[in-house]
Amino acid sequence: MIVGAGAVGASFAAALSDRTEVVVVARGANLDHLRANPLTFRTSAGTRSVRLDAVAIDELHLRTGDVLVLAVKTQHVGDVAETLAWKPVHSPAGDVVGSAAETLPVVTLQNGLDAERAVARWFAHIIGATVLIAARYTEVGEVRVGGRPSLGGVHLGQPYRSTGIGSDAIREFAADLRAVNIDVSETSDITKIKATKILHSVKNGLEVLAGAESDRVRIGAALEAEARRVLAAAEIGYGATRDLVINAEQTSFDPDIDVVAGQQSTWQSFARGAGSHEVDHLNGEIALLARLHGVDAPLNTKLQALLGTASERGGGTDLAGLDSLAELAAASIAH
Repeated sequence: MIVGAGAVGASFAAALSDRTEVVVVARGANLDHLRANPLTFRTSAGTRSVRLDAVAIDELHLRTGDVLVLAVKTQHVGDVAETLAWKPVHSPAGDVVGSAAETLPVVTLQNGLDAERAVARWFAHIIGATVLIAARYTEVGEVRVGGRPSLGGVHLGQPYRSTGIGSDAIREFAADLRAVNIDVSETSDITKIKATKILHSVKNGLEVLAGAESDRVRIGAALEAEARRVLAAAEIGYGATRDLVINAEQTSFDPDIDVVAGQQSTWQSFARGAGSHEVDHLNGEIALLARLHGVDAPLNTKLQALLGTASERGGGTDLAGLDSLAELAAASIAH
């Protein structure tokens, strides 16, 4: 059960449909399109049409053995988890055996550090996932993935108390992913992996700002350094970038299908003019942790404010604001 049909959700649904039964939960124009048409799935291996079983969340029928894969953006995780939590789960005979929150494993594919905590308010069997996939969704009904030789990679692990249901789900989900050419690393410290990725993700928002690439590189380094200081103050462990690598031979981009660097999830949200984005759970996560632990995070706080204001005005790309970040970054480096 893949909840969310954006870039990552649609990519996983299309790939996994070759291996197992997949139901994708969608909404709005995505749902309307997928009910009437196949998904156009473009990869480096070619283009194919994939017919998906798409439903609205209130139409979902849950069964024992289902795995709930949350592929919505971080800001929507709490609402989705609450909606799913007390839905009945049926046995093969049709009897209700319990609720989703009690009986089914849930996989969180989100960036940032907040999704697992949000889900834990309801669900007992939580699997955190860090996704490494160059997926692009800018047009309804089409998703492009530039990864090769694999489609991408996923780190999987239980962030809190390990449960038997969670362990079984990791083993089965990992086998399904590997069978459809997605690399998997099973880890005992998924929180560390997620913290390592957020050091990269805090730079995503720079892609929507106009300006010189050299400025973006310099500001990005300052954003990452600030995030490291905040994570250290919060006593949240993180690793090196190499800890994210699952397949050293992997290439993420393919210009032949228009999957190029600089168009990650935040850029895609702003390019579509989406009404919400992940920035509040990336740069905003660093701002939150800084406030909770008595340290400053002026760069991450400023980028969050710039993009929050821009989103309120309709989003877009090539936005103003890089100059003000450059001044803050220079001051940060000076100190």
